[in-house]
Amino acid sequence: MSTDHQGQVEKILKELGKRIDELILEAKGAKDDIRDEVEDKIKDLKKKKSKLDEEYQSFKDKNEGKWDEIKTHLVAAAEEIKRAAEAAFKKK
Repeated sequence: MSTDHQGQVEKILKELGKRIDELILEAKGAKDDIRDEVEDKIKDLKKKKSKLDEEYQSFKDKNEGKWDEIKTHLVAAAEEIKRAAEAAFKKK
């Protein structure tokens, strides 16, 4: 995997982590009944991000030449996390 591609993946993962942190701060200001639901969704988002981190590291270690395959997976997973985060805060 080229350094450029590694940078792109690491940027995506960093952005996901940053957005999760922002959601945590936003959840603190939510109403009690919504805050519990949002906190559950945040926990789920953290698990998904952690899984992505692990998959990326595993892929990087094992398959230097298969960037297109992992990129497609990461983009799809990032979109899923984004949609889940947006849905969590539509109830505010």
